[in-house]
Amino acid sequence: MIKNILFITSIFFSSASIAGALEVTIISAEAEERMNQGQSFAGITVEPDRPVLRAVELALFESKTLLQRLGFHDALNTLDIKPDRDLREQLLAISPSSLVILDIPLKTMLKVAPILNELKLVSFNVRHSEPTLRNSLCMDYLFHAIPSDHMYFDALSQFLIYRGWRKVLVVRGPSKKDDARAETLIVSLKKFGASIVDNRQFSLSHHPDDRDKNNPEFLTGGASYDVVAVIDSEKDYGRYLQYSTRKARPVVGDVGLTPKSWHFALERYGAPQLNERYRHFKKGDPLSSQVSMTDKEFAAWSAVKLVTNSLSANKKIGTNFDLLNLLKNPQSQVDLYKGTRGSVRLWNHQIRQPILLATPDTVVAVAPMPKFLHPKHYVDTLGLDEPESSCQLSKK
Repeated sequence: MIKNILFITSIFFSSASIAGALEVTIISAEAEERMNQGQSFAGITVEPDRPVLRAVELALFESKTLLQRLGFHDALNTLDIKPDRDLREQLLAISPSSLVILDIPLKTMLKVAPILNELKLVSFNVRHSEPTLRNSLCMDYLFHAIPSDHMYFDALSQFLIYRGWRKVLVVRGPSKKDDARAETLIVSLKKFGASIVDNRQFSLSHHPDDRDKNNPEFLTGGASYDVVAVIDSEKDYGRYLQYSTRKARPVVGDVGLTPKSWHFALERYGAPQLNERYRHFKKGDPLSSQVSMTDKEFAAWSAVKLVTNSLSANKKIGTNFDLLNLLKNPQSQVDLYKGTRGSVRLWNHQIRQPILLATPDTVVAVAPMPKFLHPKHYVDTLGLDEPESSCQLSKK
């Protein structure tokens, strides 16, 4: 059942107003999420998995004046989808003009996204960075607000080359997901000229023999490297590697220096003000000074702001504006408080944006790094460029 969370009615109409409606629907899967709880190692929570509701509410709150000036009213709804029931029937309850935010597990999204595409509902993936999604779900009405792993690892690789740390020891976990992500990392490293010294795997087994092999000094010994890159999707073993490698070298990847799309310590481009608004716009629920939007929340905020900002940038959208055409218009963009505006890559519907290189406490750099050039858009050095992508929506 769709729940109406927030409804704001426009009270000001200028002579140039558009007079339309903007509806946002967040799809979640609370029952499925509860089933998957308790899988983190020893109860350790590396990053909070907050729902995106607060971030979407902030985006609409920030856009209120603009929407009123344009003659728009807006509504925010949530749909807790039940994966074991008829998905199409549940999705038919969404307004045909709604902007859909997909905050659901990957297995469910693979089923939901094609149905939304058939219904011609514009939707945003805000939590899954797997590169294969940009190819297997190459659909007109699906957009990706969360950066892809290619974007994350390209940013990390650029930073390593920029610092002169070209010899990389890759350490990965035993899961299929870790294998896939490690391969993406290696592609990025080679793309920018790094050398892979070795690709080693740790085990999560507690067998005495494996315990010896998993000793950080043993695992990182017998090789000459400038940096250790860790792929550990479960955030289980990798946390032990920092300050424990055989050679005194930086640790990057899923621990140590990590590529992220947002961070509480970004201190340029108006980012501190955005973090402050996020923490305090709900007067009864303020957050502490070291809390910011997670990457998932920032993706949801970005998706809504991209739409609201683009309404004023596109002067010819008319009363019954089309969300798909709005997002595909080259004029559609949004200030992401990272030094350049975000916009849509028309070939695979990925939002282009800078990536932060950060530790838990500070932002070290913002990629793209200096001297990494692109003939059309400098941010397109991060992620698959149009000639590299098998998804070619711009040619349809």
